[in-house]
Amino acid sequence: MLKIFKKRWILFDQAVSPYKPYVTVDYGVTSVSPRDIIGLSHTPKEIKNDEKLIELKKSVETKGWDDKLLADLHLVRLPNGKYAAAGEGNHLSYLSDQLDIPKIKANVSILIPEEYIPENIKAEMEEYTNKEYLFEKRSSTLLSLAKFLNLLPKEEKE
Repeated sequence: MLKIFKKRWILFDQAVSPYKPYVTVDYGVTSVSPRDIIGLSHTPKEIKNDEKLIELKKSVETKGWDDKLLADLHLVRLPNGKYAAAGEGNHLSYLSDQLDIPKIKANVSILIPEEYIPENIKAEMEEYTNKEYLFEKRSSTLLSLAKFLNLLPKEEKE
């Protein structure tokens, strides 16, 4: 299919800023239309001049599109139904759009504006965050103590 209009990409921060403050929830692997990906964490100019895109294009030309690359593709689904590449996946997002690939698989997180989260759920989230912090702090202390007392197997000491 011939593209008549050039796609207008926006930066990830621009894509998510209308929804701040927000949380993201992992959704898992799903199929996404590259036409629905509007945000990148790098500018299109940086991506199209990058060696990684050149290598990716060569790979797709010789092997075809491979959804096994999804480990490198993390998208955030916005409340408007569009997606933005979150750190990883800029090159895949850009190239899949350029090649008019109809559907790609991606690891997707869903962005939820905090205003839509009920207060009781916010309180639970804060409680779990605090518990996670305490757990990490305790485990770090125990690991340091185990190293000090020379209680770890050799491969775990390094």
